[in-house]
Amino acid sequence: MDVWRVEPGAAPERLTFHNSRVSHPTFRDRRTLLYLATAQDGSGPWLYAMDVRRREPRRISFGVETYTSLAASLDGSRLVVTVANPKGTLWRVPLSDRASDTTVPRRITLPTVSGRSPRFGSSSLLYVSSKGGSDGIWKLANGTAVELWSAPGARVIGGPALSRDGRRIAVSIEERGRTRLLAMDEDGTDVRVLDESLDLRGAPAWAPDGQEVVVAANREGVPQLMRVPVHAGTPAPLAAGYALDPTWSPDGRFLIYSGPDVGTTFVVKAVSGDGRPHPLRDLTLTRGARRLAFVPGRHALVALRGEIAHKDFWLVDLETGSERRLTGLGPELVVRDFDVSPDGREIVFDHVQENSDVVLIDLPPRQGRRP
Repeated sequence: MDVWRVEPGAAPERLTFHNSRVSHPTFRDRRTLLYLATAQDGSGPWLYAMDVRRREPRRISFGVETYTSLAASLDGSRLVVTVANPKGTLWRVPLSDRASDTTVPRRITLPTVSGRSPRFGSSSLLYVSSKGGSDGIWKLANGTAVELWSAPGARVIGGPALSRDGRRIAVSIEERGRTRLLAMDEDGTDVRVLDESLDLRGAPAWAPDGQEVVVAANREGVPQLMRVPVHAGTPAPLAAGYALDPTWSPDGRFLIYSGPDVGTTFVVKAVSGDGRPHPLRDLTLTRGARRLAFVPGRHALVALRGEIAHKDFWLVDLETGSERRLTGLGPELVVRDFDVSPDGREIVFDHVQENSDVVLIDLPPRQGRRP
């Protein structure tokens, strides 16, 4: 969706070009339009402002706070917003021959208030948790969790990625409207910036040899896969066209990614390590969650299928094209992200419970005008 303006007797005029979820257009004054919009990676909604004469939108909210509604006072000096306060918990469910119902998943005890985007290590579990307006990366092992990394006002884009040998972590972050790709050791030390020139989108993926990281980045308004060297070199395109959320196959010969939204669906595609298109059986999924994970040692995927707001886990055999439902979780379990264990026996997923708080914001006086 986008914001349009209609004047009496004139043709409709498009004001924004987000091509995402846009809502609650509210004028602060005759020139300043405020509204909410999600980013192309699905994050947000964020708060935007636009000078309607210049047609220049800018994001004016940063950090991890997201908004679900917006209104302005008549004099434009205050905003009232609903700030999303979702609570994420982590759960585990076996990957078996029988579909698991709502009684099977078991909650994972965490020392943090929330948890999302779980990723398996060889003997640990990484996840993302938020506190004090910042995201942090945590490591859970043997019942004990430690924070590996955090930064004031930083937001983790997608989830962390572990190298094949489990020794390095890559993560895309956003700070004050700018994105950076970081790499660190598995214990959170030796944090290095791999790139801060790209406009990153979604979670990264380590190449099988550990010498580069593949990540989606906006190029001329379209997310495309980029190869970012770990040690030295310039990022280079891997595949042309719309691409998000890369995931390498277990044998390292190719990676899969999600293509552009077409209505309420998107198509899953594949590309080889040298950038050539890789043949893949037709696979179309519903918007709402793009995460895909291979089952170790098999040419099979675990994917989320269902409605936009609620999905279940399905197993997709890439050789035969057959699909099998793995869970019947019920509408109360909303899943956004997950991972498959190294032994292929279980899935760990996050469950998001939506909550919101009503917040009053006093705006600074406008130049040349009384507050």
